[in-house]
Amino acid sequence: MKSSWLSRLFLLAGGLTVKRTWNENSNEKRAGLDPSDTRKIQRALDKNWVITFPQGTTTPYAPARKGTALIIKHHKPIVIPVVISGFSRAFNKTGITLKRRGTLLTVTFKPPMNIDYDASAQEITNQLMDAIEQSKQYMPEVLQH
Repeated sequence: MKSSWLSRLFLLAGGLTVKRTWNENSNEKRAGLDPSDTRKIQRALDKNWVITFPQGTTTPYAPARKGTALIIKHHKPIVIPVVISGFSRAFNKTGITLKRRGTLLTVTFKPPMNIDYDASAQEITNQLMDAIEQSKQYMPEVLQH
């Protein structure tokens, strides 16, 4: 979270950092979650709200990571899906440099999800990806091949 000014801004605004179990820039591989990360998330949900990016990247239609589903399954929060359209057309991968001017950017807040907290993490992930319009059913045919 200290690699760019944008991530530092997120930290200053109250962003939570959690250790990834895998990081492509590191040789370190960890198994399982750090219990202190789980406590941080619980404390944040007790008093505030938590924004999570289930794909962990700005690349459209990237597969979701199961961490968001596990947070939902364990803590049972109210989940408001947010659809961000036009981001990858307007900005580069870091989200800082403009790729194309005049691109329409929209943010759509959807109604709270009706989640079966007893469902598997994979089922919750699939439901979440449909809700944020990032599942295969929303993927343009050009990208499916």
